[in-house]
Amino acid sequence: MFEQIIPDKCRYDVLSTKIEIRLAKAEPIHWTSLEFSMEVAVPQRINVPSVAANQRPSYPSSKPKRVDWDKIEAQVKKEEKDEKLDGDAALNKFFRDIYQDADEDARRAMQKSFVESNGTVLSTNWKEVGVKKVEGSPPDGMELKKWEY
Repeated sequence: MFEQIIPDKCRYDVLSTKIEIRLAKAEPIHWTSLEFSMEVAVPQRINVPSVAANQRPSYPSSKPKRVDWDKIEAQVKKEEKDEKLDGDAALNKFFRDIYQDADEDARRAMQKSFVESNGTVLSTNWKEVGVKKVEGSPPDGMELKKWEY
């Protein structure tokens, strides 16, 4: 192959009818032809403007008005964060937030305690949960039944 490639950026896809190989070149080059010719043709180098790290690519559109999707995404995330939930939705969001922000031991403790107690206990203390089986504790006025397979 002509010119250097970047192995980390190369990839291949094996499909049922063909194999696609994509080689990422170190320098972008425009090939005038894929066929061999006797005249020596020098591939033309393409001037690629470097994109700044903080600048996102803009995509072509037929609409005259541009839409900033990053701004819309940030707005939606802010609305989701500020949304006032009630009942089960608020409780589920609360536990989801605890799980997302927890470290690996706390996540493991939450999973183990929830499964072993049939959904009646949720603990984030792995030192306590990891050494023994978690017993279920039903709410007041209810009784815990074991599932038989």
